Amino acid sequence: MDWREDYKRKLCSPQDAAAMVKSGDLVHTGLIPMPRLIADAIVARRDEFERLYVTMVGPEYDPGFLHSANADKFSVTVELHIGIGTLAIDAMDERRIDYSPVLFSTWFKPAIDQHLNARSPDIFLCTVSPPDQNGYCSFGADLWNKRTFAKLSRTVLAEVDERFIRTYGDNYIHVSEIDAFVENTPQPMYDEELNEIISAIPDADRRQELTEIASKLEFERRRDFIPQVADLDLAQMRMWAAFYAGVSDPGPKAHRMAEFVTECVPDGATIQIGTGTPSTLLPTLGAFDDKHDLGIHSEMAAPGLIDLIEKGIVNGRYSNTHPGVARLSALTATNIREQKWAEYNPKLELLESKDVVNIREVSRIDKMFTINNALSVDLGGQTNSETVFGGRLVAGSGGQADLHIGATQSKGGRGIILLRSTALGGSVSRIVPQFEEGAIVTIPRTFADIVITEYG
Repeated sequence: MDWREDYKRKLCSPQDAAAMVKSGDLVHTGLIPMPRLIADAIVARRDEFERLYVTMVGPEYDPGFLHSANADKFSVTVELHIGIGTLAIDAMDERRIDYSPVLFSTWFKPAIDQHLNARSPDIFLCTVSPPDQNGYCSFGADLWNKRTFAKLSRTVLAEVDERFIRTYGDNYIHVSEIDAFVENTPQPMYDEELNEIISAIPDADRRQELTEIASKLEFERRRDFIPQVADLDLAQMRMWAAFYAGVSDPGPKAHRMAEFVTECVPDGATIQIGTGTPSTLLPTLGAFDDKHDLGIHSEMAAPGLIDLIEKGIVNGRYSNTHPGVARLSALTATNIREQKWAEYNPKLELLESKDVVNIREVSRIDKMFTINNALSVDLGGQTNSETVFGGRLVAGSGGQADLHIGATQSKGGRGIILLRSTALGGSVSRIVPQFEEGAIVTIPRTFADIVITEYG
């Protein structure tokens, strides 16, 4: 069958796509962005399910899977990262959902090795571009591990967003590999709707913060971000603004830490920049402006990273594994101009996280420098990037362990951890003699390398 006919045959409403989900199925929602129409339609059918098992990865939107009123219908496990905001954190605090730490390096090993207890998703939800002339859709700016999840799943349900870019690398899936398509290109959010959302926020400081974020956010991105940001508290709004949009004031501590990073990273190094602050801010803080011939091998991008490629500071000239090419899994936190630059640009490839965030692959790269954040470090050298006040989970393992350990095995490579020395206005030290009971060790002390605070 011609792919055009196949696409038309599979084109349906969100309700028809959701009807393919059966009680007892394992639904994997994928990592940013979630196909919202299909997810909403699945939740609308909750009374038809005796139990639905849902795996979410770094949830940035909840159609109702995490809501306490639906706890008897949806059994939810969050993998990789708890996400920014209170969506999953509140559910974790109340013990309504589970968290499953994963390593990108071994995420699919149980399925590949056919372990007896391994279960692949029955349903995989994703968002893709319209098909090209050969019937291939793109996962846009955020590939992650979506190709592999699609291959492992019984049924693939996809929303189609005309805004999605196409890149080089592994960033594609054929129409024949998808079981249902729902066309959904979000309409722009105009000022009237934006002002309604802002006005509905009761707290004046949060209204002001969201107003400032909206003024710096590209018009085309309002629909993607403003609704969920409006539900965050003030601190989370600022964290989001730095992480996703690069529009917040980083403060003097971040500037000093960026200067120390500049001292540590040599010319010709290949760099990875981790999720969160202050690492995400490093390119815009000028940490690499005076460097030469850097390479990129990173899970995700950061604001200003594309500018470094355009300026020639990042060119991968001396990379022993991928000369001349920046390798990432996602362009999360880049703006529309940067994403348009990346479209079919041979200087950049999007590869699956299992291949980029991989201990074995990272260790092969000479002078590999990974830069990630921590919540606390003890005097034995253990790094905690996931919990506060003992065992309260507020983040997740992400790709930090894979990347850091790989860098310590790299010829000439180093693993850098960024750590603000105090929290809560200076009242709590992040450097502790030993961790509290229940605190998670993200990086064992045996892999401790460079730790940078605002003091050095």
